[in-house]
Amino acid sequence: MAISVLVLTVLIAGGWWYLRPIAPVVTGYAAKMLCSGVFVSERPPDAVEHDFPGNPLVPFLRTSIDEASGRVDADLLGVWGSTAWFTPGYGCTLAEERPDLPPPTSVDLARSGVPWPFGDAGPASVPAELDAAIDVAFDEDDDEGRIKDTRAVVVLHDGRLVAERYAEGIEPDTPFIGWSMTKSVANALTGRLVREGVIEIDQTDLLPVWTTDDRRNISVEHLLHMATGLQFEEVYDPGTDATRMLFRAGDTGEYAASKPLEAPPGSRWHYSSGNTNILCDVLHREADADADLVRELIFAPLGMHTAVLEPDAAADPVCSSNLYASAKDWARFGQWFLQDGFWNGERLLPNGWVAYSTSPARLDTGETPYGAHWWLNSGPDGTRRMPSVPPDAYWASGNEGQQLVVVPSAELVIVRLGRSADFDGIAWGLEELVAGVIAAVVS
Repeated sequence: MAISVLVLTVLIAGGWWYLRPIAPVVTGYAAKMLCSGVFVSERPPDAVEHDFPGNPLVPFLRTSIDEASGRVDADLLGVWGSTAWFTPGYGCTLAEERPDLPPPTSVDLARSGVPWPFGDAGPASVPAELDAAIDVAFDEDDDEGRIKDTRAVVVLHDGRLVAERYAEGIEPDTPFIGWSMTKSVANALTGRLVREGVIEIDQTDLLPVWTTDDRRNISVEHLLHMATGLQFEEVYDPGTDATRMLFRAGDTGEYAASKPLEAPPGSRWHYSSGNTNILCDVLHREADADADLVRELIFAPLGMHTAVLEPDAAADPVCSSNLYASAKDWARFGQWFLQDGFWNGERLLPNGWVAYSTSPARLDTGETPYGAHWWLNSGPDGTRRMPSVPPDAYWASGNEGQQLVVVPSAELVIVRLGRSADFDGIAWGLEELVAGVIAAVVS
């Protein structure tokens, strides 16, 4: 009997020790994603929960939604719990208490019957060849049984909306999370503040917490190029830096900024969502601004009326990952870069900013050429990631196959949103989609 009690005690203690760092991330993910899915994307709760990853702890989750207060709770085994709060204009925030956020800047768009980009009227028809090219994104005929689960595709050519398609149950105005596509919006926010003289890319001494060590040598450009040298584990398993930062209530930028150097600033390339959240904190600090800044400087001028950039518990935008927008609003953002930072006749980004952002960082990035928070098709040696796509193509890319592709030589912008959890990066078929669209629209 004593042995049985001892064994049971050991098992319980071992289970507790194993779950202690993991469970808060699981409940945090569930509360945050359910809140955003229901209140931002306006999808049914069961459809949102169907998208949860296959963690073995998911069946033990209990969730509740209070529509009146905009509160979502997730509980695991009655021991660990997380809460997310919905705020109009800002989406959902993981926090113990409702965050104090300013009134959001109004973002207007005259939609009724007005052609894109100043409205949402789509094309009267789509050419058969272009329609067939888009089929690639929705085709589920995979030899290995992997699921693409494409939710939306939007194609712009010569500044016109030439095609759009949505999965069943998805509306043209449904906002979806861009995950790391959000990083390219952080690039644009940097550019806007550079143009206004608020910040410079070679600026250092960025944070008070860095003033006493070599982190003071980290520059804005190092953050943009993912070259800070800061330690950060960009792995999406429970208990890693990335998941602790994103799915536990707290200050995301502060978490990343607390990491020590493991290489001199500017000496190496290391992709890190932490860098982007530090960058976002620096931008807001230098501008003496609150979480409304991105609405004021980007969403409102471009008419991105479905877009929300969700803040953390410190009321700071999570610029690495948490932007929700419809496919057509993501396309507006891409068209802005295709137009060299001009929108409706006004230059909003500095002269040369797009060229700077889409030039390869002079660092060893292996087979993943990278600019300033944009992925590039061609690196310094000319090798293309997608050989059948023009070398000047660049894209914003996010987890589960979110992509916003800009091809300047073809005057083309393509947005693809979905949940390709079975594929890595662009492997779901991005190259075939882009090449097919180019062949269909470029004479």
